[in-house]
Amino acid sequence: MKEKRPVTAKSQPRAAPPVAADKGNGNGNSASAAEKLQGIQSVEIGFSVLDALVDGGGPLTLGEVARGSGLSLSQARRYLVSLVRCGLATQDQATGRYDLGSRSLRIGLAALGRVDAIELANEALRKLVTQIREGGTLAVWGDQGPTIVRWLRGGGIGVTSLGLGTIFPMITSATGRVFLTYLPQDNTRVQLERELGAARLSAAETRRQIEEIRKAVRKDGYAWLKGHFVENIRGAAAPIFDSQGELVGVLAIAGSDKRGKDGRDPSVEAMVEAAQAVSQQLCYRPDSAETLDPGRSGR
Repeated sequence: MKEKRPVTAKSQPRAAPPVAADKGNGNGNSASAAEKLQGIQSVEIGFSVLDALVDGGGPLTLGEVARGSGLSLSQARRYLVSLVRCGLATQDQATGRYDLGSRSLRIGLAALGRVDAIELANEALRKLVTQIREGGTLAVWGDQGPTIVRWLRGGGIGVTSLGLGTIFPMITSATGRVFLTYLPQDNTRVQLERELGAARLSAAETRRQIEEIRKAVRKDGYAWLKGHFVENIRGAAAPIFDSQGELVGVLAIAGSDKRGKDGRDPSVEAMVEAAQAVSQQLCYRPDSAETLDPGRSGR
């Protein structure tokens, strides 16, 4: 059964996008500057109406579309008429509500088909490692369990025991705990049996420990461990989800414990934000009202 994932606050109504003004710069380049900045305002406004339909999560009334796009009722109606004619939106004749049309689906599927999740995550990992100066990994689920497919040392402490192809343990690694939490139990059972043995895995105490791990990761939105690979080194990992809410990878960092008195770790916050950004690029839409506080960890 698919796990519920945290969600950010609901999008606020958008203001109609402005048209860039044609302002000279005093050196004869005003024409080229205008070509770069000017666009078609009606197209931009039309996409704000489409965004309102996307964010609505289901069929919307005219008033809801107008509020979501920052338009008046009459303006929203005119844009919706054109969008319906183009197939980008549809209107239910019985209820009068509007929703995304078949052409929007076609565009979305085409865009998704051209997205490489690993490359997006790899680019996010590079930026993250540069920002926080810690080692970082990207792992996917392989035949033997959580497998490193990208490993960057960063500018801080180098964890030399890790490398491409390294298999993370399920219980004693932050990356493994994220996979343990968000993958179906049928996927993780074999790996857990390898690590713990069938007898220990079936014990009530072990099952309780595993459930506590899952609850903690779901609550925080990431996993956090210290001293399991290298003494006094903190490991943290966050999930990356695709458009169907499936776990496609785990972004992780390894470095010194940077938690302040308030319990916040800037590096962990940056890691969670990076993973969430990749999930958004993959069109992941959380389906839970729970919010995250990625900087806090009591473990």
